[in-house]
Amino acid sequence: MDRESSTLTARILGYVWQTGRVSDTLLPRFARLAVETALADTPVVVIQGARQVGKSTLAAQVAADHGGVVANLDDNNTLRVIQEDPVAFIEQRPPGELVVIDEAQRAPELILPLKASVDRDRQPGRFLLTGSADLLKVKGVADSLAGRAETIEILPLSQGELARRATPEDVVDWLMTGAERQDTLTSLKPETVIRGGFPEPRLRTEARSRAWFTSYVSRLADHDAKEVQQGGYADQLAALLRIIAAQGQSELVMAKVARDLGVAESTADAYLRLATTMRLVVQTPSWSRSPRGRVVRRPKACLTDSGLAAALARFTGPAVGTLGGREYYGALVEQFVTLELMKQASWSACPFDLYHFRDRDGLEVDLVAETLDGHLIAIEVKTTHTITPSLWTSLAKFRDRYSDKSVTGVLLHAGTTTATMHGWLHVLPITALWTHQL
Repeated sequence: MDRESSTLTARILGYVWQTGRVSDTLLPRFARLAVETALADTPVVVIQGARQVGKSTLAAQVAADHGGVVANLDDNNTLRVIQEDPVAFIEQRPPGELVVIDEAQRAPELILPLKASVDRDRQPGRFLLTGSADLLKVKGVADSLAGRAETIEILPLSQGELARRATPEDVVDWLMTGAERQDTLTSLKPETVIRGGFPEPRLRTEARSRAWFTSYVSRLADHDAKEVQQGGYADQLAALLRIIAAQGQSELVMAKVARDLGVAESTADAYLRLATTMRLVVQTPSWSRSPRGRVVRRPKACLTDSGLAAALARFTGPAVGTLGGREYYGALVEQFVTLELMKQASWSACPFDLYHFRDRDGLEVDLVAETLDGHLIAIEVKTTHTITPSLWTSLAKFRDRYSDKSVTGVLLHAGTTTATMHGWLHVLPITALWTHQL
């Protein structure tokens, strides 16, 4: 770079930084504790999540409290500066100042200078990056930052965040500490599931929120997918998202997906990897410890938000009571519950991993949460308000199958009934996921 260009870059750099400022009216983000904890001992922290889930807002909140600065790579001037001289961009800030780089996946050339800077100064809390795509899988990223960075995944707003809870909801910790019975729990409203947790659509009418989701997917497919992949997939990505949306939470059979898309199965796999990289699809692996190896290993997949899925499937509240609608609503509610538990996993006081279970003998459990000490919480999700013993048959069989393990059963339903039976089974409203009190 010649002297004139260097002067121009320095002058532009003086304008791209913004001091973090946030509004007092913002909803809480409970993943913030995980971000702050990571910044305390790690040089680079990455907040990853789909577009418009609130990454930038969370990063701005952290920057405001730390006296840091924010560079938004969605700003074309800022992006041009970085592409022209990424080393100068990284090195210009004074030591000890938190630097927030928003939408970092847009400038993969930043990663190597960032790595070099961190290797010279391993002070924790130097850089906070946000990304709408998995930085390790974006074409052009030359290093993984292994040993230098920690990634915090965030999903759309949880129900506890939407309700402005003072403390994070943590149903697994509540269950593990006895799940004290509460009589103030409410029934699940279909609107809660259909609207989802994306911040912007929550401010709109149902019809206008569907329009937002349609535009959201179109722009992601037309612009972001090409940027991340450095190639096509626009039409195919949108079609894939609609196929997954129509299934709710279910096992994804790629051979069938490929047929529906009219492409080879390997190509369909590539589309799925792209959607996952863009944080639009999440997968729940299969839990297994089968002595006979008869567990079905295929993961379940769903979109990152039940509201997004409902919008792409053109599913509305009145359809809940229809013949075909009831079945889809059941899959959508399972997706909703899965996502709420995934959100809570990022801040739970009782760390857990989330799975589903199905074997070739026909035994199936919707969700299995496994804690660090190996305790299993087997969960069945039902949309009924009427409670009968047949609803927990699978839970009882699962507990018997793994009698050497510590198993807690949970039947989540759409009504208000609460009960604890046989010392191991909890019957709870789905709303207990966020209305329980520790």
